[in-house]
Order: sequence, then structure tokens, then C-alpha cells
Amino acid sequence: MNWAPRVKPIQIRRLYRYARIGIYDDMLIHDIGWELFARCSDIATVADVYREGRVPCPLCHTKITRKIDPLFSSGEGGTREDWFHCPHCTKRLLWRDCRQKLREVPRCFSCYDILKITDNLLCSCGKSWTQQAYNQSVRTRVRLPCPHCHNLVRRPPAPEHAWRIKVRQTNPELKCPKCQATAVHVSGNIQCSTCGYKRRWRDYRKSLKKKDEKLECTSCGHTFRWQAWRRSTGSLRTGNPKPAREFVKNWLRCYTPQQRMIQIDTLLQTLHGRGPLAPLFIDSGEKSIRQMLDDLAS
Repeated sequence: MNWAPRVKPIQIRRLYRYARIGIYDDMLIHDIGWELFARCSDIATVADVYREGRVPCPLCHTKITRKIDPLFSSGEGGTREDWFHCPHCTKRLLWRDCRQKLREVPRCFSCYDILKITDNLLCSCGKSWTQQAYNQSVRTRVRLPCPHCHNLVRRPPAPEHAWRIKVRQTNPELKCPKCQATAVHVSGNIQCSTCGYKRRWRDYRKSLKKKDEKLECTSCGHTFRWQAWRRSTGSLRTGNPKPAREFVKNWLRCYTPQQRMIQIDTLLQTLHGRGPLAPLFIDSGEKSIRQMLDDLAS
């Protein structure tokens, strides 16, 4: 299936450079906007597959219902991490910035000196860690040095969400993987009364995700494999397709260059606040994209 490409960062920089001097380049806004629209549409389409279990045909886009119900959640996910400011240098941070900086330049947790990397991580104060133990400590600590001023900052509390994620209520007919008889979901296990097969429900769900399936389109007769289709969507899968859906809905209501510029800017601001989402839309690495979005926001 041919998916829409990501937008080039140079186009976005040019768009904002013109906007700062009051020039709305209609053609540039048109090109970037429709590229983002196509990309957002693809992201929303892929998200719908995992919510509904219906796969679009690569040729005619007719939706084909999978025989294997993956039992996924139908909720719209979201990032669990918000921006916060260092209380010492007031720099804007994500908690992962603090972790990533320590992975790139390991520092002692006591004296904050840079560690010497040998077989282990050694500090001049006498402390040492294995690489595995250090990484584990970085993951679990709630106080880490700021990547800018190196003063300790506390991990911010998780953001409170007003909505609740609704789990898709499905009662599919379960088949025993061993004898193909009807199985039941009981006490966290899948059980078959015919052959005595029993397996943990969580492991069974994981096996469904990896199981291949031949799909045939009822409209054009095209056949394809589920796993091949799934691999083609690697750069489009996200647990938070909400920004893409909103852009698709709002973009079609824009008729002037100013309205379109506002929608593009709104999407980029949303991506700026949700770091991991941006590489799905913009053709660059996460660090480069964040630097670009920081520059545009300043």
C-alpha cells in the first residue's frame, strides 16, 4: 500500500520564515497542508484498523474484516508525559530529556561528575556501576540532574486526564489453537473443554498479534497477507491518533491561506508538546525535529 510521505523540515522552515514577515505563500501553504492532510489520513486509517479489526485493501481501499479479532482497546491513547520547567535554570524539559542526557553522558548520582567509561562506569569519588545497573537506576529514579544546569530536578507528577479510555467490549467466538473446537475465556486463561488445552489469556492475545492471515478483498478480489500489510505501516502506528484526526477534520473547513496556516501551526504546536509523535509527520530525527520546533516557537 502506498502511504503518504512525511513532510520535509525545510518546507516548514520556509513557511514560517515567510509568515514572520507577513507573507502567506498560498502555494507553499497548499502543498504543506495537503501533504500533512494525506499523512494524517493514513495515520488515522492505520489507527482504525487496530481499533475495528478492518483492514483497507491496498488496491481499492475497501475495508476487509479480519477473522482474527486482536481484542485491542478502542480508546484514543495519548502521551503520558508533559513539559515542565527546571526550577533552577527555567529551561523547558521533558523527563525523558533528563534520562537521555545521562545515557549519553553518564554522571555520578552523588557528586554529579562525569563517569569514566571502562568495563564499568567509574567515578572519582570511588563509586562504580555496571552499565546495566546504571541504566536501571536512571529508569527508576525520581530525581535526576537537569541536562542544562545539572541541578537536581524532581520528576513531575503524571498529568491527569479527564477522559477514561473505554475498552472495546467484544465477545468473539474463541477457537482452540490445538483442536479448533470452541474455547472459553475463564479466570485469565483460555481453556478448551474438548482437548484440555489451557493458556494464559495475555499470552494468547500476543500470539494473535503475530499470527498471519490471508485477506481477500470482496470488491476487487485482491489477496494479501496481514503481516505484510502490518509491516508496511511501521512508520504510521501510534497510540495517539487524535491530533491527526483533528487536523483531517479541520483542514477541510479552511478556505483562506490564513485559516490553513492556523491549522498547520496548531498541528505543529501539538506535535511540539508530544515529542514522540513528531517523527511520524516530519521527515527527520526526533532531536532535530524538536530543535526545529523549539526555534519556530521562540
